[in-house]
Amino acid sequence: MSVGSGRLRVATALASVCLLLGQAGFAAGSAPSRVVVEGVAPLPAQGVGLRTTALRNGLDAAISQVGLDLIRAGGRSAPGDLDVLELLGGEPTDYALRYRVLADRGERRAPGGAGRDAREYALEIEVHVDVDRVAAGLRAAGWLETVPGQLPAESHRVIVETSDWGAYAAFLAVLREAGGARSAVPEAFQAGAATLRVEAPGRTSELLDRLMRGPSPGLVIVPIPSPDAELRVQVRREPPAEASP
Repeated sequence: MSVGSGRLRVATALASVCLLLGQAGFAAGSAPSRVVVEGVAPLPAQGVGLRTTALRNGLDAAISQVGLDLIRAGGRSAPGDLDVLELLGGEPTDYALRYRVLADRGERRAPGGAGRDAREYALEIEVHVDVDRVAAGLRAAGWLETVPGQLPAESHRVIVETSDWGAYAAFLAVLREAGGARSAVPEAFQAGAATLRVEAPGRTSELLDRLMRGPSPGLVIVPIPSPDAELRVQVRREPPAEASP
């Protein structure tokens, strides 16, 4: 099993790594960005190296998310699958000032498009990312001109109703790309629904507005009336258009 097979999978169709960013100051000379991340290692692997792989993948994911936030805050577009660590060079520990395992989630069924029987091993990790060093590496790689100012974010409770994991994964991608979400951490899964804690700028109504106005190819998003502090949506994938005879 390669380390790369379980790397950054937040808010994409590959998603299973879910990030929670705390208050992150991106001004020059800024404090480290505190990130709580789920790092995962795909199974089967007979338990050999799973914890080490999950830890490395979590560190990589945290650094990648901070790097992507910096790039986008600097006014540039960056693909979600951009390999930030490859741009920076070195090891994840070069950019993590400190980290600790908060919880060992153990083995579980893998959400997303990995298949019904796919399983993974997960750790919840707190990472303090060296924002200045990440920014310096991105500037050297030509992806960042100046360090953006502070990026405030609000915490939102988002309930996604769907019976299609593919639609769920596609919604996570839209949440990041159109909604500007820095993170989407699952709080609960139940039949036909997932509850997420989402960190994104603005009020919940503004987040919904960005989701509805943003591009969501192949995905239907239907808002459901809910309290002001909560966003509830139904999501489904559109069937492919039939070819003209």
